[in-house]
Amino acid sequence: MQAAKTYKVIIPYSESANPRKKFKIEYTVAAVDRESALKKAEREFDSYADYNSASWVRSIEREGIRIWKLLPDMPQTPEHIDELAKRLDSDDEDIVYNSLKALGEIEDSAASSQIIGVFRHKNSELVALAVETLGRIGDPSNLGAIRNLYKPGGNPRVKASVVAAMGRLALPDDDIVGFLTRALQEEDSRVRANAIEAIEKLDLPDVARLLLPMLSDEDNRVRANVIKALWNKEDHDQLLEALKIMASDDNPWMKTSAVFVLDKVNIPGRLELLADMAAEAHPKIRQNARDALFRQTGIECIPWWLETVENDEEFAKIADKVARMGEKALSTILAFQGQSETSRRYAALLLDLLEQQVLRSSGWISWLKTKQKRLFKTT
Repeated sequence: MQAAKTYKVIIPYSESANPRKKFKIEYTVAAVDRESALKKAEREFDSYADYNSASWVRSIEREGIRIWKLLPDMPQTPEHIDELAKRLDSDDEDIVYNSLKALGEIEDSAASSQIIGVFRHKNSELVALAVETLGRIGDPSNLGAIRNLYKPGGNPRVKASVVAAMGRLALPDDDIVGFLTRALQEEDSRVRANAIEAIEKLDLPDVARLLLPMLSDEDNRVRANVIKALWNKEDHDQLLEALKIMASDDNPWMKTSAVFVLDKVNIPGRLELLADMAAEAHPKIRQNARDALFRQTGIECIPWWLETVENDEEFAKIADKVARMGEKALSTILAFQGQSETSRRYAALLLDLLEQQVLRSSGWISWLKTKQKRLFKTT
C-alpha cells in the first residue's frame, strides 16, 4: 500500500452569475498520487456546490488546474515553482540537473513544456532525466512527446527512460503493445528490463508468449522481472526452475536479482531461501537477503528472523513487527528452540517485550498468565 502524501490543488472556476470573472479555490489534501489528489479536491468542490442553494452554477476551468506535492525545503507556491522551471534554460548543467530532480519531487505538470524543452539538450543524461521527471509527474498528456524520443539507433539510456516513463503514463486504451514488443528485442538490457516492468504495470494480455522466452536472457534484471511479471499469470514450475538457477549461479548479480524476486513475490519456500542467502559470503547478496527477510511479515517469519538476526539493529526491525502481532506471536516464540545462543537470547528479549506489552494493555492478571505460559512453556 502506498503512503499518502500531501498535495496542494488549485482549482480555477467561473460562475454563471458573472461568467467573465474568474475565481480560484485552494485545497490541501492527502493522497497517494496527483490523480487521487485531484479527485479528492473535486469532491470537496462539488460538495460545496451541492450544499450551496444559490441559483448560479460554478464551472471548473480545467486547463488552469495546478497540483503539486508539498515538501519541506521545496517551492510551496505556483510562482516559486514557475521560477524553478525557468532554471531549465540555464547553460549550467548542474542547475538543470538539480531543477529536474526538484520538479520530479514536486510533481507539478505545469512545468511539462519546460521539461520537454530539455529533450533538445546535448547531454543525453539530462535528456534521460527529463524523461524520468515527466514519468514521475504522471501526466498522461506527455506520453506522445516522450514516445517521439524513441528512435532506432538512439541513445540506450534515453530509450530505457522512455520505456519506463511510458509504463507510468500509458492509459488502458493507449496502443503501446507493439512499441513494448519491439523494446523487448533491444540490445541494451536496461531497455528490455524496463519494457518488462511496463508490461507488468499495464497488465497487458497474453504476456506469457512474449516474456517466457526471456527467462534465458543473459541479463539478471531481465530474468528477475520476467518471473515477477508472470508469477500470477503463468504456471509456476518453469518460473521456479528459472529462479533456482539464478539463486545458484556463480554470478553474484544473478543471486542478487533472485533475492529481489523473493522479496517481491510470495514464492513457496521463500523464507528458507532468503535465510540461506542471508549467510552468503558476498556482502551485497548477504545484506540484500537479510534486508528482504526482515521486510517480510507474518507469524511464520519469526523463527527465520530469530535464526538470522545478528545484532541489536537487526533485532529492532523484527521487534517492532512482533510488537504489532501482540499475543498472537506468543505461542510461536515459546515453541522456538533456537540453534544458537544468539537466537535464544533474542527470543527471550521478544518474550520480555510481549510481557511488558500485555502488562500495559491488559493489566497484571493477563501479564501473570503470560508469564506462566513462558515459565511452563504452554501455549
